[in-house]
Amino acid sequence: MVAITRDLSSKSNTEKILYYIGLPLAMVVLMAIYSMPTPEGITFEGKMSLGIFFFALILWITESLPNYATSMLAIALLSVFGGWAEADALGTLGYGVIWLMVSAFIITSGMEKSGLAKRIALAIITRFGKTWKSILMSLMAANFTIAFIIPSTTARAAMLLPIVLLVAKAYGVEKGNGNLGKLLAIQGLQANNISTSAIVTATAPQILAIGLLKEFTGTEVSWGEWFIASAPIAVLTLVASFFIGLILFKPKASQEGGDELQQIQKQYDELGDVTTNEKKAAGIFLLTIGLWATDKWHLDMFGFQFSLVMVAIISASLFFMPYVGILNWKESKIPWNLMIFAAGAYAAGVSLSETGVASWALSGLFSNLGVQDMSFSMLYGVVIAISSFSHFVFTSKTVRTIILIPTLVGLAETAGVSPLMLALPAAFTIADTITLPPHSKANLVYYSTGYFSVNNQLLYGILTLMAKWCILFAASFTWFAFLGIV
Repeated sequence: MVAITRDLSSKSNTEKILYYIGLPLAMVVLMAIYSMPTPEGITFEGKMSLGIFFFALILWITESLPNYATSMLAIALLSVFGGWAEADALGTLGYGVIWLMVSAFIITSGMEKSGLAKRIALAIITRFGKTWKSILMSLMAANFTIAFIIPSTTARAAMLLPIVLLVAKAYGVEKGNGNLGKLLAIQGLQANNISTSAIVTATAPQILAIGLLKEFTGTEVSWGEWFIASAPIAVLTLVASFFIGLILFKPKASQEGGDELQQIQKQYDELGDVTTNEKKAAGIFLLTIGLWATDKWHLDMFGFQFSLVMVAIISASLFFMPYVGILNWKESKIPWNLMIFAAGAYAAGVSLSETGVASWALSGLFSNLGVQDMSFSMLYGVVIAISSFSHFVFTSKTVRTIILIPTLVGLAETAGVSPLMLALPAAFTIADTITLPPHSKANLVYYSTGYFSVNNQLLYGILTLMAKWCILFAASFTWFAFLGIV
């Protein structure tokens, strides 16, 4: 009871209201969907999957229950109400994403123990971090740069997380500068996902998108064409995200410059020469990055394929090996509550796809909008908005790509416009999963810091996506028109 009181005392009045109404509201919504007739086009299982998804979403947003408790309830309710088979719902705890996160936290623990992460973080701060603003910008730049060579948002998040944590500690996030913690974590996940949109090889679903475009339209979009079209959008969105963050969560001015930076420089100088443990950690980490970056050439190089998850598991295992490793199991800081949260989030999201309700909802939405009677500008604006925010329904970028691209190609043909005019700009939003923690594995990595709430991310994410929508809409008259896309 004391812990609950302390948690409530730190909430705003709005957050307290949401806290108290969340559970009753979630139960009412679930019972309303359970009681209503099954809509035409979906099964009873699909209807219940949708109801449980909204039940969990309300609780995650209002934080009436701990997020891991909500996820456990979601898994149980999917089985009890018939939204998804029990074995499938329980099986999400064995998904590759869970193993990937476990491995990522072991790698992070090894990096922290070795001191290498601290050395890297302090080197970045002392070189570029003249103020907290320059640190935020340098971390954004780092996200954009490594997106060229590491084709995984989760791998990049795992790589930068130790640096973010050390920067946060150096600038007193846990001693009252909470807004800087929010910016470091939320801008970290936003920069990760937004940077991804600039480089087609930065995530597999974008590669799938250009494959589908070629299959359905006969038009082949090259790596360079994607980059030229999308990179300016991504950079402008990053800039918008930076300023939106400063408006929402301006850190304490007392934390910039002065004694703090001198203390950081002193910490860096005191590290001295690189230690043996740092060299071991660097070797494992370079191996990890090398295997992640060369993913598509594994068959040619080795004769077999290392998946992203397998690379992470092997690298994590190396940290426990005699002579090579530097960790024991008790030193691995794995947030198991986050693993349970992720498992439930994936169960609630994947069940929507497995039962067909996700594609049903998207098709119905486009149909009811009456797109045939819209002008191109209106149609384009609606399509980009729906594509950008469709991650609320599709937790998987791959599933969203498979459904969105063919649907938009058909929609364009119905509206009498070139399919590329709608499908390619929409493809630039595939990685924009920045509004809720379950929407991206990278989001969950940053959410594990505890520096921001679900509501913080939701507000920040929606405003950033609205800014990107404006940028994409303006591009339809300018940059995309110049390139001949629209």
